[in-house]
Amino acid sequence: MKEGAVLRKRDVKTGLFLEDYNTFDDKNRLSFLYHVNSDLTALTDIQTFEAAYAHRFSDMWIEFFGFRTTGEFKDLTANNPFEGAATEDVITSSDTVTAFGASISYRDSWIGHLLDTEKIFTTTAAGVGWYSFHQTFRDKTYAGPGLKADFGIHRRSTRTMHYGLKMSYHLASVKREAEFDEETSSARSHTLTWLTFGFDLSFYF
Repeated sequence: MKEGAVLRKRDVKTGLFLEDYNTFDDKNRLSFLYHVNSDLTALTDIQTFEAAYAHRFSDMWIEFFGFRTTGEFKDLTANNPFEGAATEDVITSSDTVTAFGASISYRDSWIGHLLDTEKIFTTTAAGVGWYSFHQTFRDKTYAGPGLKADFGIHRRSTRTMHYGLKMSYHLASVKREAEFDEETSSARSHTLTWLTFGFDLSFYF
C-alpha cells in the first residue's frame, strides 16, 4: 500500500457511497497480537502476547513493540552443553522471554492487486530489541540484544481497523552474570531462536 488505497463506505439506506478515505493518510497504529508455535503438531508449545505502537513517516512506519513469550527450553534456544542443556529437566522446562524494541515497517498492496481488492495488503518489518530470558529450572535470567523480522497479510475491514496473520522470527544472544571468576562467556550464554505464526488486530487513529 505504498501508494495508498481508497476505502469506500456505502450508506445502507440510500445505497450511495460516503466520503472516500485514502490509507496514505494513516498516521498512528496500535496493534495486539497472539502468536503460536510454527510447528503445527505442537502449536501451544510456544505462545506469545505482543503489543505495538507505530507512527507513519512517509512510506515507512516506526514501530515500538513489547512481548512476552512462554515455551520449552528446547523450542526457544540452541542448547548450551556447559549449562547441562542435554538433561531432560532443562530441555522440557517452561521458560519465558520478555523483550522490548523498535522496528522499521513497510506495507505494500501487491497481493491486493493480484486479488483485485484494495482492502488486502502485506507488511514487512525488521527490528532490534533487548531480550530477557528466564530459565525456570535453574532460576537464572539471561539478557542481551536480539533481532526480530515480521511478515504479515492483513485485511483492512474499516477506516480504523485491520486484522490478519503475521509470521515472526526471532534471533537473540543472551548472557547471565558470571558465578565465579574463571567462568567463560560461552558457558553462561544462550542463543535464542524461534519462529511463530500469529493473529494481528490493529487500530488506526
